[in-house]
Amino acid sequence: MTRIRCRDSRCTFWKNGICTSDEIEYDPDAGCLTMEPRADVVDDEDAEWDEEEEELQEGDSLEDDEEEEEEWDEDEY
Repeated sequence: MTRIRCRDSRCTFWKNGICTSDEIEYDPDAGCLTMEPRADVVDDEDAEWDEEEEELQEGDSLEDDEEEEEEWDEDEY
């Protein structure tokens, strides 16, 4: 059996860098046409946005930060 090395860990068929699909369809211009995204994988960009949203939801607002900065400035003098 031929083993195909794959770099896309977001694919359903990816296992430790090897494609486990029985048949692979590949186009030089479009790349792997067999690729099926896994449902449990989150894109890095989405994860960054989620972290920022969580920080804002925790009650940290920009107004609170500005008030804290003013308090620090007053304490220094």
